[in-house]
Amino acid sequence: MTKLTPMMQQYQEIKAHYQDAILFYRMGDFYEMFAGDAVVAARILGIALTTRDKGRENPVPMCGIPYHSASSYISRLILAGHKVAICEQGPLEDGAKGLVPREVKQVITPGLIVDDTHLSSDKANYLMAVYQRARPEAFGVAFLDISTGDFRVTEITGREDFLGEVRRVCPSEILVAQEGLALDEWYLTRLQTDLDEREAEESVLNHFHITGLGGLGLKGHPAALMATAMVLAYVRATQQETLPHITRLRYYNPGTYLILGANTTRNLELFESIGGGRQGTLVAVMNQTVTPMGARLLADWIAFPLMDHHAIGQRLDAVEEILSTTGRLHGLREALREVPDLERIMGRISANRASPRDMVSLAGGLEQAPLIRGLLEGSLSTLLDDLAAGLDPCDADCARIRRTIVEDPPLKLGEGGVIAEGVDAELDELRHLRRDSREWIAALETQERSQTGIGSLKIGYNRVFGYYIEVGKAHAHKIPQTYLRRQTLTNAERYITPELKEYEARLLGAQEAITRIEQRIFQELREALIGSIPVLQRTVSAIASLDVLAGLAQLARTNAFCRPQVHPGRDISIRGGRHPVIERMLKAGEFVPNHFQFDAQNDTLHIITGPNMAGKSTYMRQIALITLMAQMGSFVPAQTAVIGVVDRIFTRIGALDNLCAGQSTFLVEMSETADILNNATERSLVILDEIGRGTSTFDGMSLAWAVAEHLDQHRMRTLFATHYHELADLARRHKGIKNYHMAVDDSGLEVVFLREVKRGAVGKSYGIHVARMAGIPEEVVASARVILENLGRKGKSVPALFERLPVQAGLFEQPDDGILKEIRELDIENLRPVEALTLLNTYKERILKTCPKDPS
Repeated sequence: MTKLTPMMQQYQEIKAHYQDAILFYRMGDFYEMFAGDAVVAARILGIALTTRDKGRENPVPMCGIPYHSASSYISRLILAGHKVAICEQGPLEDGAKGLVPREVKQVITPGLIVDDTHLSSDKANYLMAVYQRARPEAFGVAFLDISTGDFRVTEITGREDFLGEVRRVCPSEILVAQEGLALDEWYLTRLQTDLDEREAEESVLNHFHITGLGGLGLKGHPAALMATAMVLAYVRATQQETLPHITRLRYYNPGTYLILGANTTRNLELFESIGGGRQGTLVAVMNQTVTPMGARLLADWIAFPLMDHHAIGQRLDAVEEILSTTGRLHGLREALREVPDLERIMGRISANRASPRDMVSLAGGLEQAPLIRGLLEGSLSTLLDDLAAGLDPCDADCARIRRTIVEDPPLKLGEGGVIAEGVDAELDELRHLRRDSREWIAALETQERSQTGIGSLKIGYNRVFGYYIEVGKAHAHKIPQTYLRRQTLTNAERYITPELKEYEARLLGAQEAITRIEQRIFQELREALIGSIPVLQRTVSAIASLDVLAGLAQLARTNAFCRPQVHPGRDISIRGGRHPVIERMLKAGEFVPNHFQFDAQNDTLHIITGPNMAGKSTYMRQIALITLMAQMGSFVPAQTAVIGVVDRIFTRIGALDNLCAGQSTFLVEMSETADILNNATERSLVILDEIGRGTSTFDGMSLAWAVAEHLDQHRMRTLFATHYHELADLARRHKGIKNYHMAVDDSGLEVVFLREVKRGAVGKSYGIHVARMAGIPEEVVASARVILENLGRKGKSVPALFERLPVQAGLFEQPDDGILKEIRELDIENLRPVEALTLLNTYKERILKTCPKDPS
């Protein structure tokens, strides 16, 4: 077995504690990776794979990257699903020799990123911990954005609601301590935690420096407490500290916000389109913010729409007031444009990773606060008044930054020239020493020439010997005794003097001393700012909220949105509603607006029929999106809108499978439908786009029929698009069910989709026409038309389904011409034999008239 060098022994000892991470092992100006880490990193990063032991048996693979450009490499490894442990080297003690000490200073994981180069500016980056408590069943969900300090927690009952909350937050990494939580689609980190509730409570109390859980909202919520403690423990273990900007934990009741069903975020394309990416999503269309903080907060408002109609009204009041005054809207947006990402700057200050430019940017952003506050003077809106009151410009902190840091500092602290003149006398002297070194050397050279009488004497410098006095050998007899010979050349001698050596030591050590002093002063400034973090966070929060409100006002102005009336009832009325995303994708005037009227007293379910591509899905989605936009406090794309507060939005759209989990398309469809039927309430909004399409015609129709009746019975506000035209009969049987259809003009040679919703049902699907539009060969289309015509002559409308007969009707049975109804109504006990035979003969003749002579 090959004996390990001391350095490799050190590497393996450190690596043993970070088996799940790629270890960046600092060696001079490089981060080196070894063995399996090197093989993985070289493949992902596209860098050369080499070895330390060329020529030996079983050489150890290795690769490396320059430490000063590590950020881009770390980003690529994180995106590839890996963690990175940063192992730095420390200094040797004075006079010590041997191996440089090293330790891991930080572990970077997908959920614990602080550096902007690894983050999206308009999207929060959450680390989430989940904990399941068995009795009674409850799920604790805690999530933290370490780059901003946003830390929230809740406790949820019900697995589907739990999964819906995970999708709502969309974390980059989830910490789990238990199996079977159905989170395999996410990046999971499994924790081996032996914390009990008492230890978890102690951990949380110690971090927030409090004596009881009541102030955090965690009392009586043990699952939420455990999830919170898991987050804090993981941060301590990976960051070597619990960051001081994590000053606040917000417990929220899921019922405070509109709950988005497990698939609603995806189906409505709130943050990611079905095809992937942000383009074509609601957040992309709505984002008119001018700061990264505002963009992230807008996404949060979309993910967490409000339920309290008073709070919604306050937001709408603020948007309306900003919108009503052009000067205020323009002024706010111009002032906000000058504000950098203060949230993440504070996060980097807290994590001790802020640059000098971060400090200057912080001061510049805070200096906009008085201007912004001035623009809000005289506001009638309660919310605008509250936000103005929260705008503390932190004058003392800004003044200290301006006094301490130069106006245009270098990017990195170690480059020098960061601290302003007059801050530190020793620093100024050292800079003066460096700046005036040429003049000092020239003056010394003139002095020595005069004192020795050697006119050719000169002072030079090289890296080997440092500064020296060079004198030709012809003048050797004039050399003073204070000169010490350093080097002999062919025609000259080189000397040093105590004065020159002392100056050299001061000069060569000046840069190191300057760096050390600048780092000390910078650290003192950082610690002072950390003390102001609570005040800074309130100011930044107010700025972000104002950016969102001004952005919503700009959105409303640009797109002719109206203010919705949000009330606690169940009525919903939308006139001239438009889809906020699709409208933007079309040319001006192309989108066809539609009305929607849901009367809480008389409506339960709207059945929408019509052909594919006629706009059923667009119509239903736009109603859900308008409702969501109204409850987040935004104006909406409509002429008028009255929205009765919705507690949940459920969507069952499209045909997806989950083969990895052993679930077929139909099983997924039924699982999603079950979630709706088990969890929707009278205050919910349910969007169903086809039910029962993944099985036989009659199975599917039976399920769709039964689902519709259940929704009607439980008075769930529902829009139900279907191709089962037979379901239109439900409106005849249930007064709360109404029929609507997408209008089509088929009076000419071509079918024209009018995109307009009208009352009543239709009996055609126009599927063959759509197939022709899609490019199906003409001979196939023609054949399909013939088959359809034959089926139409022989087909029937399945009365057995409607009448609840125990035997399912066959697909090609003939119309019964009312015979079944007459048989049911017969009074057999009072029927004489002769009458029975007469009736039987009559029924036989009627059946033979409509049936083929030879059924085969």
